[in-house]
Amino acid sequence: MKIPHRRHVREAAIPLICLMLVILFGSVQFFATPAALGSLRLLAPAETSSPRTTLEDFRNNSRRATALLMDAYQENIQEPGIFWSPSVKEKVKEAEALLARASRALDLREVPPVELEHRRLEATLLLKEILDRLPLPDASTIPGDETVGKSPIASWNIPGTEIRIARVAEGAHAGEYLFSSETVQQLDNVYRLIRDQPDIAGGNSDFYDFFSQSPGHLLPPKWYIFIEKLPATFRVEIEGQALWQWIGLFLLIGLSAWSVAGVRRLAQKAAHHGTGLTSLLATIVAPGAIAVACLVTVAVADYEINLTGRVNDIVGQVGQGIAYVALVVAVLKFSNGLAGQLTFSRSESIDAHLARAAVRIGGIVVGIVLLIYGASYLGIPLAGLLAGLGVGGLAVALAAKPTLENFIGGLILYADRPVRVGDLCRFGNLEGRVQEIGIRSTRIRGLDRSLITIPNATFVNMNIINLTNRDRMPYVRSVGLKATDSIAIRREVEDIANLVTGHPDIEPGSVQVRLRDVHEETPKAEVQALIRTARWDEFLRIQQDIDLMLRDASIEPTTSETGETAPEGSNVYPLKDASEAEGPKASTAS
Repeated sequence: MKIPHRRHVREAAIPLICLMLVILFGSVQFFATPAALGSLRLLAPAETSSPRTTLEDFRNNSRRATALLMDAYQENIQEPGIFWSPSVKEKVKEAEALLARASRALDLREVPPVELEHRRLEATLLLKEILDRLPLPDASTIPGDETVGKSPIASWNIPGTEIRIARVAEGAHAGEYLFSSETVQQLDNVYRLIRDQPDIAGGNSDFYDFFSQSPGHLLPPKWYIFIEKLPATFRVEIEGQALWQWIGLFLLIGLSAWSVAGVRRLAQKAAHHGTGLTSLLATIVAPGAIAVACLVTVAVADYEINLTGRVNDIVGQVGQGIAYVALVVAVLKFSNGLAGQLTFSRSESIDAHLARAAVRIGGIVVGIVLLIYGASYLGIPLAGLLAGLGVGGLAVALAAKPTLENFIGGLILYADRPVRVGDLCRFGNLEGRVQEIGIRSTRIRGLDRSLITIPNATFVNMNIINLTNRDRMPYVRSVGLKATDSIAIRREVEDIANLVTGHPDIEPGSVQVRLRDVHEETPKAEVQALIRTARWDEFLRIQQDIDLMLRDASIEPTTSETGETAPEGSNVYPLKDASEAEGPKASTAS
């Protein structure tokens, strides 16, 4: 009893895990990672009309913000409890607004979207600390509104440095003077060179150093006191991160990997023993778990452990990249699994194949869209990627030309429907029953039980005669006549015609009886008529009934010339030939 119980538990757990993964993905990707500096749309624009106003406005906003944050930190550690007081919250909120205003002086157009929020905050703090340690020229020597108003300048460098304030030529910030994107990219290196210099403004603290070595967003949480009580070894800086941050990162990665492995084992068991929806969902649980685990790892490393600099960029890019690849794998697995479970009353018809192909193609399209979006989000040049896909697509199209022709031929077969699965058809000099119509080829079971495979591009261009879709079946027989003189022959021919016409399944007006071999010793007459049926088994029954009628009337059919070949498995009806006195002679009803 335990095994079925566990199996039911696994089958019930898979849909719940999928739902939980969807909720976690949405929460982490869209809600659990707040903008590092809030909503910039709610702030007044920064003063960026000239290099002087840009520099002064940036310094004023960043200094006031860091002072507020340090005051809030001192107040927070002196207050009891584990949550921030309203006063601390108000100071943090005001500091966040000031930092957001200061960040508007930075040209961040070259920063990938995956790094934008954290880079905006980090670059603002880095530039503040750099400017506090640089000997700046007198404000009167820096180009101001008066100078720019007379003759706009392209850029201005802080003397002795590569820190440049450049005029934006186009875009939403056209005409503004911002710290150039090249300056933003090299702030970390400049800070490492100047961090040991004294603060010219008289400050005795390095806020960026405090920010980068502490957890949390802007202000460390209450539990940071436990980090501060650790031995000094845990605060040793390695590649810009404290040792405790490296330990926290590796523990986080290990916990994520362990969680994914556990979910994967459960999914494998459910996929092996489950059926239907459970088996389908089990195929996407593992890649879904990988995607969610990567996003959670990136979010915790960024907003709780507070990794900074290049390490944070690498963790974010690798984590987001793996997450998007895992999502693509999940989409492809789901589309393939769904296509495999699609069932139709005629599962080998072109309808079923096209439906399965449509589901798989839809999955591929969604996967490509996710890859392109993920590439642009990670900062991979989208134009180059699309150009590469275009060239590669052209090469693939040329190489796969026969396959494309066969695919189009399959679509034509679906649209025109000259034959369906199960139809008896004649094509070229071959006959057989259609067994499967695929996307690339059509399979036909020949009358000798051989399997004929024809590419759709060839099959669709052939003269296809559908023998199954006839509304009437031809009855053709050659009968021996007893009469020898012309008058008696005419009377006997009329009797045969009347006899066949009287059968209820014969199409009225279709009966024709004509003489054959009239110069031989025993003349013959050929009987042609249409039987009102399209089913082969019913045709054989009616044909036998008419043959027996002719036999009872002492008019015996001698040959069968229906113009068709009996399909495999059909019965052969023996008819007695008039030229034999004993023993039946087999005549194949084809």
